[in-house]
Order: sequence, then structure tokens, then C-alpha cells
Amino acid sequence: MKRLHFFGLVMGACVIFSGCGQEENKSPVLATVNGEKITVADMNRQLEEMPPAYQEMFSDPVNKEKLVTRLVKERLLLQEAKKAKLDQREDIKKKIKAIKDQLLVQEVINLNVISKITISDKEVADYYKANKEKIQQYAKGKSFDEIKGQLKEIALQEKQNGCFEKWIKNLEDEAKITKNMEVLNPQTQKGKNAKEDTKRAGTPTGQAG
Repeated sequence: MKRLHFFGLVMGACVIFSGCGQEENKSPVLATVNGEKITVADMNRQLEEMPPAYQEMFSDPVNKEKLVTRLVKERLLLQEAKKAKLDQREDIKKKIKAIKDQLLVQEVINLNVISKITISDKEVADYYKANKEKIQQYAKGKSFDEIKGQLKEIALQEKQNGCFEKWIKNLEDEAKITKNMEVLNPQTQKGKNAKEDTKRAGTPTGQAG
């Protein structure tokens, strides 16, 4: 059975869990759905969560109207979900918690790594020189200036990844971490214990000498 994909269902987290503060009370109303308001703040919040390419696309007034239509449909679906009391199901509560945890993880990465990392034109040029042969395989003869924007994104991401690895390594070094590998793979642990028992028996076969 094919799944229906509805753009924005996840990104509109504050629309889904309505009542995100007093901002909505002051924000102009774009639409109402069975008495529930959809505001400019709701739309702007969803725009902020979109990738840059989508933000640019929805900056056009015609596409903004399409986005409002999506928000209306989203609110209708949410109302149907609440009628079915899906928010009270234990499996849904667990999924909501998982999404909340993922959002918190992403935000702490943004706060401690991504928001602090920038990249200069010199770094982009140095990245190009260091990887010129590899880059030209997909650049198809394009000049540095033609692909500079793409290179900047790639080089920035690699720099962010490197900084993230250092940051998380420091957290690991400072933390108290234990791993119970027996729970993960009990069969391997049984084999390890059997080998240790054989050694203690005094001979490679485990027979008494």
C-alpha cells in the first residue's frame, strides 16, 4: 500500500501542537478551520523550518496562498486525528516523545556547533584546490566561480561535521558511560564465557590434564 506524503506535516510542529504562546493571539488570522485559527505566525514558523529552496519558492504571493491551503488541510487532518483520540494512544505518545527528543538533539547541535561555524572565501578556495581532481568529476568542466556556491555549502558542511565530532568526543570523554554488550548480543557473550571456562580448565580442549 502506497503512503500518502503530505508536505509540512512534520515541519508544522507548533501548528500540530497548537497553543505555542501569545504570539498567535496577536498575529493576523489567515484562515479558520471549524473555529480554529491559522495565523501569519503559523505560516512564518513553517516557512522557517523549510529548506532555503522552499523558502524562496514560497516567498511568491501565489505560492504563499498554496501554503495556506496546505495549512488548512493539515488542520483538518489534525482535527480528525483528535476526534479519533489518536493523541491518547500509547504508541502515538511514544512517537511524539521520539520526535521531541530528535528536535532537542538537533537544537543543541545547532546551538553548540552549526550556529558557531562560518566559512570564508579563502577556505572555499583552499577546499577546491585540495579536492580539485575529485570535484571535477562531477563539476563537468565548470569553473571555480560557476560552482563556488555549491562548494561553499559542501565545505561548510564538512567543517561543521568535523567540529561536531570534536564536540561530541569531548562530551563522551567527560561523561560516565557503560555498555552492556551481553544484552546486545548474548550469543557472542556466551561464546566468550565458554572460552574463558576452557582456559581455566587447564588444557585447550577443556579436559583435565
